Amino acid sequence: MELEKLTLHNFRQFYGEQELVFSGDTEKNVTVIHGSNGSGKTTVLNSFLWLFYGDVKLPKPDQIASERAMAEAGLQGTVEVEVQLEFSHDGTEYTAKRSKTVRRNGENDFAGTEVTSDLHLEFLDETGNRKVRGNAEDSLRQIMPERLREIFFFDGETIDELSEIGGQEKIQTAIQNIMGLTILERAKRHLESVRKGFEEEVSRHGSEELSELYQKRTDLEDRIDALSDDLSDAKDSKEKTKSELTDVKQRLNELEDSQELQQERERLEGDVEGLKEEIEQINDQLSNTISNKGYVPFAGSAVEKTAKMLQQKREQGEIPSEIKTQFVDDLLEMEECICGRELVPETEPYRNVSKWRESAGSSELEEAAMNIAGQLTEIGEDEEEIYETLKDLLKQRSDVGDEIQRKEERISEISGKLEGIDTENINQLERRRKDLESKLTEYDQQIGSVQGKIESVESDLEEVKQEINEAEEQNKKADLARRRAQMAEYLQNRIEELFEKYQDEVRKSVNERVNDIFRDIIVKDYYAEIDDDYSLRILKDIGSNETIPVAKSTGERQIASLSFIASLVSLARERYHSDEESIYFSGGIYPMIMDSPFGYLDPEYQKRVSSVLPEMAEQVVVLVTQSQWTQEVAGEMDAIAGERYRLEYHDPADDPTTEYEYTELVRQHQGAR
Repeated sequence: MELEKLTLHNFRQFYGEQELVFSGDTEKNVTVIHGSNGSGKTTVLNSFLWLFYGDVKLPKPDQIASERAMAEAGLQGTVEVEVQLEFSHDGTEYTAKRSKTVRRNGENDFAGTEVTSDLHLEFLDETGNRKVRGNAEDSLRQIMPERLREIFFFDGETIDELSEIGGQEKIQTAIQNIMGLTILERAKRHLESVRKGFEEEVSRHGSEELSELYQKRTDLEDRIDALSDDLSDAKDSKEKTKSELTDVKQRLNELEDSQELQQERERLEGDVEGLKEEIEQINDQLSNTISNKGYVPFAGSAVEKTAKMLQQKREQGEIPSEIKTQFVDDLLEMEECICGRELVPETEPYRNVSKWRESAGSSELEEAAMNIAGQLTEIGEDEEEIYETLKDLLKQRSDVGDEIQRKEERISEISGKLEGIDTENINQLERRRKDLESKLTEYDQQIGSVQGKIESVESDLEEVKQEINEAEEQNKKADLARRRAQMAEYLQNRIEELFEKYQDEVRKSVNERVNDIFRDIIVKDYYAEIDDDYSLRILKDIGSNETIPVAKSTGERQIASLSFIASLVSLARERYHSDEESIYFSGGIYPMIMDSPFGYLDPEYQKRVSSVLPEMAEQVVVLVTQSQWTQEVAGEMDAIAGERYRLEYHDPADDPTTEYEYTELVRQHQGAR
């Protein structure tokens, strides 16, 4: 989408007809609109919202018509309000116009009563003929989807909300919207509704047992939803507490009287964390040793009995045996002894030879006996070794535990010292730190408890689902509805898997772009990251490939949020130019229209943001106050501004001849198109 010209007619304080031509220069793709506070910068931004979506985010949103025009119309007079935009999209030229006629009903009535309203969308076809779209509302929302309005039309002084606590939902929603993943989200919700509809049909036509199972399933699902809300609340509270704790620690690090103690405590806390990890490793070694060799101490009596039994058989000549059982059997079968005597059954010679079978040994017994003897020897050696190993590991664990105790005692001493410092509210900061640490522990316990409950209810839910699947339903209508409900649930689960997969892929892609843009602007050795919870965080490198979150200034939050929006615009542009087909979102070329993007930035960051603005989108519109148009901003923007306008505000307080306020758009610099 490329903006060409905006025309305002009696829209809010823009009295009469005012025109704004946007820069179409690819080298100077920025249009700058200067205006003091209250002159109408935000109104210009809202004119796009009114044109595309029919609403505004301004004080007195129902008062669309110019006060001056309403006053001149007189009682029962009418005023025509109109916003018209000429633009191109996907190679087609469009002219969109939203208009409203309002009637003034009283002396102090400046909102008026709507008489007529209209939305008109024209386009040029391939032959150059002008035609009208019959579904203007839908067409405009397809060109500029409403779900993306906060991405492409935004207030620079409030976008830092994206990087504040609680901004995760906005970031997650923006990512879903820019990639069209809301299609999958809607499909998932629709399938859930379909499933429940079929289950209600089963309840109407099916057995009482199956109806009860479905009711039980619904109750369990409601319970999981309630617990999930509790879990989300607990996590949000924990994040807010962590953020406040970071700020408190940062302040203790900055104050001269507490700096040294706080730094020592942080070092000790890091040591304690490392020692606790060391104890975990020792515990793992203990566990593995006991798991693999733990039977040895308990096998002593069995080993002793087995050894005695083998010794007895050796003394009896059974192990190893001088005569084999098979040899004795062969003699008895031939009925002839090795001395030549005849061995007749039931005779005394026969019985004497048969007795040798009892003392003769088999090869299997001898082999087993030899193996057992070897293993018994190893067990005896292992028993001494395992006691030594366990003794060493327990000694190591005890030593590490003592070291942890010493360091924690020192940490406690530091806390006591900080509480005793009454300068610069250090003692209050320390008490607040301890309270926050205690709250974090409570939130961790609460989160663990709720997660355990969710797992328990989910287990119950799976059992109920299995009972439903196994239920025999005789009623044909109920059985058909049951199978349809199962299919709807199957499809819902598959879509959920796809949704999570694509969403995480996009998050990682956006994460890389956000950090690249953020690093181009920021002067500190900081990084920007969208974590797994969709929090937009700022981190700093502390070495050894480790980073820690930092307390963010308003300006840094604004830069992080601006980087996030720019990355989405870039991603949409990339998808638009990609040869890959997408059934969810094909991307698009979108402008960025920013009100006060330099609001909380210091001069260095103003300069850096200004330098990268042209790269953020193919077309950029900047609304800026004169106080924000600093030397640093002007130094960068003068070279890239293809169009420049000034909002000339006529204030009744300054001009006695002006009865009602109004604003004019004054063109200061005309660029090439």
